[in-house]
Amino acid sequence: MIYLVLTLGHIYPDYDFSAVQAHLFFQEEELESFKQMVDTYLPDASRQWAATNEGSSLLDSMTKAIDEVIKIRECDIYSYNPDSDADPVLEKGSIWSFNYFFYNRKLKRVVSFRCYCTSKLSGDDFLTGAGW
Repeated sequence: MIYLVLTLGHIYPDYDFSAVQAHLFFQEEELESFKQMVDTYLPDASRQWAATNEGSSLLDSMTKAIDEVIKIRECDIYSYNPDSDADPVLEKGSIWSFNYFFYNRKLKRVVSFRCYCTSKLSGDDFLTGAGW
């Protein structure tokens, strides 16, 4: 787990992850949970990707890119489900997010995949009242 917490620290250097606990990480049995999350949360992005990339699959393209870097079949896959106060993206108006880590012990590599949706109302102009 320490590698996953250290990875978070490198991704968000201005955020303190020292209080992150192991129960926020879930080891996934298969790649299927990742695929289900992408299919559930990104159907519009998948359709747009297919329309602009000759019908190719967004999910297949993403898993191929991840596999080239870290060899997915040799990885431990973890989902990260932080409490709202332990998620640096939620501070920026996030509606939902999902996080996965692909950890290849043999290669000593970690790939972090984070996807989130922010509200259009969370933009700086809305929060400051500018533009009204």
